[in-house]
Amino acid sequence: MAKKTIVTPGEVVERIQKPVASEVMERSAGASQSGPDTTEVIPGVQGETKVIPLDIEGIENIIGEGFPVGSCVLLITPPMIESNLFCMEFIYRGILNKDPGMIITMDHSPEDMKMKALRYGWNMTRGERDKILKWVDGYSINANKDVKSNDIIKRISGSIALSDLTIGMSQIQREFHQISDHYRFIFDSLSTLFIYNDATTIYRFLRVIVSKLRASGGLGFFTLGEKMHDQQVEMTLKHMMDGTIELTDDLTLKVQSLPFPFPRKEGKLELTNKGFRVVA
Repeated sequence: MAKKTIVTPGEVVERIQKPVASEVMERSAGASQSGPDTTEVIPGVQGETKVIPLDIEGIENIIGEGFPVGSCVLLITPPMIESNLFCMEFIYRGILNKDPGMIITMDHSPEDMKMKALRYGWNMTRGERDKILKWVDGYSINANKDVKSNDIIKRISGSIALSDLTIGMSQIQREFHQISDHYRFIFDSLSTLFIYNDATTIYRFLRVIVSKLRASGGLGFFTLGEKMHDQQVEMTLKHMMDGTIELTDDLTLKVQSLPFPFPRKEGKLELTNKGFRVVA
């Protein structure tokens, strides 16, 4: 059944053509797969849950074999380019495995992000060409860039356009549902939303999109700026997510919590000319 909820200004307007959870339930077990299945499964209360490898060199030594489908993880980082690149590599490694990827960017334009990725050999346009990489761009219009939406990039008018952001994400989720039972995502960043919206509005917004990400087979990261928010905000966000990981300015990856056992609490990363790898 279609649902349409209109709320007062400042709150999220949720429009769902068809509940995403129902879409997932209706997927055929014989859905087409475009590449080799490198996933594992773990027992679950409601059946088997896929575990998707992150495919960053050596990271399984810290977090284990990967994230279960439906995992929303908070990634706390200082303001540095490496955190953005870490997320981009996570999406790119998925593209190589034919995993669809959704990037919500509030701090950079998709064009700038793709140029940075190319320095490490990550050709993001490969995913766009195959229709498995889609963007929601909340930066470019506010930055007065002369850009328009297309079937790959949904442009919205900044961090206060939460209803447009929700709709843009829902459209991508419906498209990915037609080709895969899971997809990767990054949301960069929550800190930008908190600059332009009050905390209560953000919490309401997250209750909507986090539940839809889980139900539609998403797995990935919400980024949050280190020391940009008070303790109550951080604790609330951690409670809403499935786990929390910290990436420090010396590229130490620290696992604060995950919804499954993991081998180590931390490890040291190195950024090479081909991407990240765990070195200690």
